[in-house]
Amino acid sequence: MHLIDQQLNLMIRGRFDEAWKICEQLYEEMPNEPRALFNRGWFLINQGKFQEGFQCLEYGRPLKVYGNEKLPTTKLIWDQSDLTGKTVIINLEGGYGDNMIYARFATEIWNRGGKCILCCDETVHSLFSRIPGVHSCIKKNQVKSTYHDFWIPGFSCSWLFGHTVDTMPNQPYIFAKHESVDLWKNMLNTKKLKVGIRWSGNPKFEHQQFRVFSPKNLINLHKDFKDIQFYSLQKDNDLIELPDEISDLQHLLISWEDTAACIENLDLVITSCTSIAHLASAMGKPTWVILPILPYHIWAHGDKHSPWYEETTTVFRQQTFGKWDEPFLEIRNELEKFCSTYNET
Repeated sequence: MHLIDQQLNLMIRGRFDEAWKICEQLYEEMPNEPRALFNRGWFLINQGKFQEGFQCLEYGRPLKVYGNEKLPTTKLIWDQSDLTGKTVIINLEGGYGDNMIYARFATEIWNRGGKCILCCDETVHSLFSRIPGVHSCIKKNQVKSTYHDFWIPGFSCSWLFGHTVDTMPNQPYIFAKHESVDLWKNMLNTKKLKVGIRWSGNPKFEHQQFRVFSPKNLINLHKDFKDIQFYSLQKDNDLIELPDEISDLQHLLISWEDTAACIENLDLVITSCTSIAHLASAMGKPTWVILPILPYHIWAHGDKHSPWYEETTTVFRQQTFGKWDEPFLEIRNELEKFCSTYNET
């Protein structure tokens, strides 16, 4: 087995000390190998070395790990120069969750005196248009007809803006539409605690299979928590028949505006590492994220919380590869405390 494959096999199983030794060996023997440097980025982020780690993640580009090709423009990628009076397109890459993560940097451009245009899937235009600092949202085929001075690949925002563990912008930045919130308030009309659940994301993403646990781990919570009304936020894939006690919202969540308005009316969201995790976290909603032993780089640093989000977002980490008993026992314990706090108020 090639050293890189051996390293990844160890990482997936949570044997990080052994994998880091291989990482150091690879760095000495193959200092310019993109796969090795990309994997090294995860370790550096895990160690809190954000700038070094993010720059190593750039080596994922020739490996096409981000899904989007170069923006159709002759303008240069932003060179960290003064943004006063400049217009910048951020080309959001990856899946919807990645879009949610990196859209925050529109506010950064605005704070530096510039104008930000987000290039992203049309389905999120309405939602993203309310992020502070977003001037407009466009599709890729509109880039050539849209004036701009620079552009930034979405994932590159991580290091281009110079943030560290302590300075990562993590205040809420996505907001639901007021009229939609009012509509969903009437639809989710109960005196019980309202908790949204989602057990899986898009199956096409790399290593998604290691994030997957039995949906019953979430669904069966209703048996022990009678004071909670659970709502399923699962749609598009991994759909199963739900007990009557859980409200299935898949046919009502027609747009991202619906999803955001629904989340705004919930008391808590419990989810695997999906776009819902990032949307709810970006809204500042209490969010519990269930992570595999090898988490996405957003969750690589920290214990219960991530520097990317406020402490309203809590993570529950798998401790043993292939086993989910520990994080779900922890969730049950925390849910009892959550219910007690709610009943006291």
